[in-house]
Amino acid sequence: MEIIPLNGNVIKPNTVAAIGFFDGVHLAHETLIKTMKAYAETHSMSTAVITFDVHPKAVLFDLPYRYITPLKKKLELIETHGIDTLYLIEFDEAKASMKPDAFIEQYLNRLDVIVCGFDFRFGHRGSGSVSTLKNHPEIKTIVVDELTHDGYKIGSTHIRDLIMAGRVGEVKETLGRYHTVAGTVIEGAKKGREIGYPTANIDTGDYLIPKQGVYASFTRRGKRWYPSMSTVGHNPTLNKRHDLSVESHLFDFDEIIYGETIEIAFVERLRSEIAFDSAAALIEQIKEDERQTHGILKSKDFPLH
Repeated sequence: MEIIPLNGNVIKPNTVAAIGFFDGVHLAHETLIKTMKAYAETHSMSTAVITFDVHPKAVLFDLPYRYITPLKKKLELIETHGIDTLYLIEFDEAKASMKPDAFIEQYLNRLDVIVCGFDFRFGHRGSGSVSTLKNHPEIKTIVVDELTHDGYKIGSTHIRDLIMAGRVGEVKETLGRYHTVAGTVIEGAKKGREIGYPTANIDTGDYLIPKQGVYASFTRRGKRWYPSMSTVGHNPTLNKRHDLSVESHLFDFDEIIYGETIEIAFVERLRSEIAFDSAAALIEQIKEDERQTHGILKSKDFPLH
């Protein structure tokens, strides 16, 4: 997949492109991509995805934004769909103020066919819509209808709500996979090693982090996935950290991996984080967490290698 910044460049001729922010690259996004690819195959056209580097809210409100899939992960997932070209729009305040017609002229010029979701918006304050695209005389617009699951629209907003509520077991049904968080392993207080449960702490960057608590998980190091327990929280019994930590205890693993990148897949939330009266009480609870985790992961279909 060739990645081309769209600023100053034009889309290649004879191209059909799916457009959207694609945070999560979830099941509705996959339908968008499959629709685009099917049209391209039927009409012997090149395939493309048009997306943005940062969420508009991060620019408009100048606030940190947490992503289901930060840009690097998003591009990796899109590439798995066998796309010819990804066109990246680098979003800033100037682009946020563009009128819809100006956006089309600058970024969609020479595009033959565009595929978008029914609720796609663009241009200043989202003033451009599907109708704007369909009324353009030189671009054929294909609209993918709303997809729902269990009464909810399949979309990034609903998936974000599930993740932040700790309902990670439900995420797979709309995301199409477990929610994962990747990051570089950093040094922690090493308290887990002292009680027989060493953990790998990670720098989560701008990933969206699940609700605080203890989770059954799988953790990837290199190409191998290990059954694991992961914690999101402040370690109130041993560390009493003020900053939020995300760490994972990999079963049957005892290597030093500082500086390496690992990825945690959150499978099911076991419990809230609790402050125990003693280290002994904490250890007893961790043993119970481990027992529950093995039982949960045993029933999950997931690639361990």
